[in-house]
Amino acid sequence: MRGLLLCCLVALAKLALNPRKTYEYKYEGGVNFGLGIPNLAEAGMRISCKVKISGMSDQTFSLQVSELAFQEFNGFPGKNDFNASPKLSQRVAAQLAKPFMFDYSSGHINVIHASPEVSDTVVNIVRGILGFFQVTVKTTQRIYELVEVGIHGKCQSSYATEENVETQDMTITQVVDLNGCSEKAAIYRGMATAVLDKVAKERGESIISTVRYVYTVKPTAEGGLITRAHGLEQQHFSPFNVKGGSFKMEAMKEMVLLGVRDTSRAVLYGPMESKGNLVYKFVNAEANVPIMMQNLENPVPKAIELVKHLAEVNKYEIDSARTEDTIKLYQLLRVVPYEGLEAMWKEFAGNEEYRRWFLDMIVEVSDARILKFMESRFQAGDISAVEAVETLLLSMNHLQPIPELVEMAKMFLDMPFSKSNMYLWHTVVLTYGSLVYKHCAYYTPCPMNAVQPLLDMALAGLRSGSEADMIIALRALGNAGHPGSIKTIMRFLPGVAATPVDLPPRVLSAAVQSMRLIAARDPHSVQEITLSLFLQKNLPSELRMLALAVLFEANPSMGLVSTVTTHLQDEKDLNVISFAYSYMRGLARSSTPNNHFLSTACSVAVKILGPKFGRLSYHYSKALRMDWFNDDFLMGTAAEAFMLKSATNIFPTEMIMKGKYFFIGRILQLLELGIRGEGIKELFGNNIPNFKGDLSFSDFRALFDLLQNWEVLPGDKPVLSAYVRASGQEVFLADINKEFIRSIISAVSPSAGKESPLWAAVENLQRGISWHKTKPFLIFEVRYFQATTLGLPLEISKYYETVNGITVNAKAAINPPPAERLGQLFNSEIALESDGFIGFTKDLWVFYGINTELFQCGSEFKSKMPLAIPWKISAKINVREKKFELDFAPWKKEFEVFSVRSNVYAVTRNIEEPALAKMTPIMPNAVNSPKADQVPIPNTWNQRGKMCAESDIYGVGVCVESQFRREYYHEEYPLYYFLGETYMGVKVDAGCSSVLWFSLKREEERIS
Repeated sequence: MRGLLLCCLVALAKLALNPRKTYEYKYEGGVNFGLGIPNLAEAGMRISCKVKISGMSDQTFSLQVSELAFQEFNGFPGKNDFNASPKLSQRVAAQLAKPFMFDYSSGHINVIHASPEVSDTVVNIVRGILGFFQVTVKTTQRIYELVEVGIHGKCQSSYATEENVETQDMTITQVVDLNGCSEKAAIYRGMATAVLDKVAKERGESIISTVRYVYTVKPTAEGGLITRAHGLEQQHFSPFNVKGGSFKMEAMKEMVLLGVRDTSRAVLYGPMESKGNLVYKFVNAEANVPIMMQNLENPVPKAIELVKHLAEVNKYEIDSARTEDTIKLYQLLRVVPYEGLEAMWKEFAGNEEYRRWFLDMIVEVSDARILKFMESRFQAGDISAVEAVETLLLSMNHLQPIPELVEMAKMFLDMPFSKSNMYLWHTVVLTYGSLVYKHCAYYTPCPMNAVQPLLDMALAGLRSGSEADMIIALRALGNAGHPGSIKTIMRFLPGVAATPVDLPPRVLSAAVQSMRLIAARDPHSVQEITLSLFLQKNLPSELRMLALAVLFEANPSMGLVSTVTTHLQDEKDLNVISFAYSYMRGLARSSTPNNHFLSTACSVAVKILGPKFGRLSYHYSKALRMDWFNDDFLMGTAAEAFMLKSATNIFPTEMIMKGKYFFIGRILQLLELGIRGEGIKELFGNNIPNFKGDLSFSDFRALFDLLQNWEVLPGDKPVLSAYVRASGQEVFLADINKEFIRSIISAVSPSAGKESPLWAAVENLQRGISWHKTKPFLIFEVRYFQATTLGLPLEISKYYETVNGITVNAKAAINPPPAERLGQLFNSEIALESDGFIGFTKDLWVFYGINTELFQCGSEFKSKMPLAIPWKISAKINVREKKFELDFAPWKKEFEVFSVRSNVYAVTRNIEEPALAKMTPIMPNAVNSPKADQVPIPNTWNQRGKMCAESDIYGVGVCVESQFRREYYHEEYPLYYFLGETYMGVKVDAGCSSVLWFSLKREEERIS
């Protein structure tokens, strides 16, 4: 027995193919998506073929595929079958019929060669077939582990071998750990601004994958020969914690040896090129939108027609039924060549509506074409500054952050048109900083040449002493978050710079805040600098408080928090103490994963500081923080508000509000608003005459009297400064100065004449105005790609699109009309008529499945949320007689104000028959079916409701309708909350009463 086993092991010392033989295998692979629960729809595909492998040389073999058949499944297991797709089979077979070559040695695939015209998608399918031959055999061990290269990347595999004494075959079981891959074949897109949260990952995952291969190997003279192989990949995915309910993917492939024969003669093939090794190669999927499929040939006329169509159907109000066409247009624009974009611009430039839609949609092109297009517009100067700001802001933030495009985007920093408008220049600089940040998220270490233009700009501003140049450069460096910019930022900070600096408070504030994103990439350096600033008691209070806030963004250790606490015990500035104590108290109560350790340190600090400083009032600086996090959903939110004051001023120096969103191991900063009142605080000073602080009428009177002295405001500095940050990136910066306030007051003054812009507005209103604006916006496009054992790309995508619209028509009759001054309007009777619309439609998709340019299959969540508010009003105003009348015209028909619709579908699509795409609701409609032989499905919950309220006074009725269909399973919590049909709507019914209009009228008679 031992001798027999020894002979078997020696023969299996390596897997080998005889170069003088031809091997024929039968191959079948399939993938399925669903919940794995009875009575719920699933989607999938199956491919079968014959594979012939022939020797070309000792280590080179050819592979040919024949008798290819492609089938799709969409329906309910046990009730529906796979359907053949002959057209798609022919298209794929045309490429698979071309020969492939690969190098094979000791059970490992090295290099794959194919004809140049064979697409990467087809080569990946071949990788899935060849993956069966990537096996490492160790004859001296029955159980062993090793790291090896496969289709999923460089991952750890666990092997177990078992021999069959009767047949002398050996069974080898291989399990691949996809969670432990050092070089995993997976990529993220659209998540660059979200910071990773390692602690949240420990609370749960949203994706879990397992892969298992079973080989039956027969000993031969050359080595082991695989006679049968079976592969199974299972994956569980949930938008929440996968420990609850989850969608399931099951990918299976099998290969059986049909026969072995001698190779008659060597075959010579045409030119071939290297396609890489066995690791899955991702294709450019920008145009492969997973939520729809259309023919992308000849895209320019299709895109032109679609732009015109969208502009027309949304001309007055948003057509919520057609908003999904925006995704179709995005997809077409992503395959339009640069020359086509220029041709479309010439087509639309003369039409205001088409032009606006085109500029709003082209921002999703996301590669070199959009940069070339914007370069042409800047050079020609044929777009306005407002159009340039809107288009450049979105296009740069949605640009692919690859090195070539980052280098190309530098040109906007040197173009004269960029500096033709202050807000345009701010947008150019800030968006370039955002591009650098995203570039650094994918390339580590991040190259210095990417951020160098911003460093040069900051140093140039420092040398010239230009406050505006220093601030915009520092804010752009804050967007970039490049660790290499620390040394430059230090040159702006007192007590940290190598040479003493004396800079305005606004510059110092921008320098401290520029380290906010570096805190996640180089926390040690940021902690060292901000702690040094905080401990310098001679610095302005607001600067020390900002430094402390950035210090806590760097997630300090218990030791650093203890150091801060010790110094606070001896601190004399009550504003600094109040801010630090209130901020640490909020962090001590935090439940978000990223503050898991920091909250413990802060809770100890609060206990130490509380007895002495726990009762400081809101007359001092404060920090408020509220947050929550749920482990079942792996989601949470946090909101923070800072009010920074100094001892010499009653008015806050700076106020900041920001929010964060936590989801599946990442932190996204939603929105941040900041206001700095450096100029206005000089108006308020440290004392307001007759101000008691009890917010009584006398206090408001004292404030009003003080504001009337606005002329004393300084003219050399902004009265107010404001900024807006979205996703952690600063997108808007504005200053309000004394001259701006003077122009506003002059424009609305009763003594203003025809030179006032308000006078022109009144004249236009008498002639009648009509204004319309639509704004389509892809809020986010988040995509995750991962290789599967079949060589097909698994994709998890989230798309969130909104189309906003507003229409205003108005006309006024003024009797008598003003002749010289605006104040004459107070002696006139004004009759105003207006109608219009305001609303939006938001579409959300979540896709989980296989997505290639040839076919798609998987599960898809689809939601639509429209809001529509029309109006038609007339008003009469007589200021002299103190009369005001407002009439609302009756609605002629019922309309829907707001609604939410959603459902989950099993979807299959293929490029050969895009019009025959199939979307099956994941829950069957058996309950609603009129067929008598159908019975209710267990665990199904249906609920319909309608509530109405009527008003005889206003002649209107409001109804709220709802419908929910769910299948509930306790083990699927919380996922099953969202599985099934959902509808909730608010409707206004005009036919509820005979009263068709109402009037509000106010008359006050003078008592003499």
